[in-house]
Amino acid sequence: MDYIPSKEAEKRDWYGNLKTEVGTNGAALGLTATEITDVQTTCSTNVASIDASNTAQTAAKAAKTAKDTQLTSGNKKLRLVIKKMKASSGYTDSLGDKLRIIGEDPTIDYSTYQPSIKATVMPGRVRIDFVKDGLDGVNIYARLKGQSTWTKLALDTYSPYEDNRPLAVANTPEHREYMAIGVLYDEEVTLQSDIIEAVFGG
Repeated sequence: MDYIPSKEAEKRDWYGNLKTEVGTNGAALGLTATEITDVQTTCSTNVASIDASNTAQTAAKAAKTAKDTQLTSGNKKLRLVIKKMKASSGYTDSLGDKLRIIGEDPTIDYSTYQPSIKATVMPGRVRIDFVKDGLDGVNIYARLKGQSTWTKLALDTYSPYEDNRPLAVANTPEHREYMAIGVLYDEEVTLQSDIIEAVFGG
């Protein structure tokens, strides 16, 4: 087994320990002062790269949430205004073409509609792909297999959604279940999707 951990949280601790211990014991193990400094610098740089990546991922997730919220709200307002313009006596297909608003609002009977979703386990996350079919987005729900209560993870307006939650207990895989409900104009309007499963190991 490789002595360098595979999980980033464990790697960070491992680098910190090596940096400290090589400073104390490196000379006794035959390392020169230059080699000891190089090991410590490499460990510090590795930790900094992990921290920078985690910060960027957190910022990206926050930005995506803000974007999804804005697009849901903004699209709702735009649809109402466009509906008013298309009902105007002055509306023509020529004007509609210039505004790029030719077409209809969704006509699917969402009261009997089931969203389609698929789970794919990837390193550090579970990817949930879905089809919008004219919806503004879907609310993604999750629970552990055997639980009865669903937890809403997010409203997502563009596929895929990525569940980046860490394992509740390190090194203990989780049998997760997911389902989705379609959203239109901030309201859940569809049936829930089929329940899909994913075994996530971190």
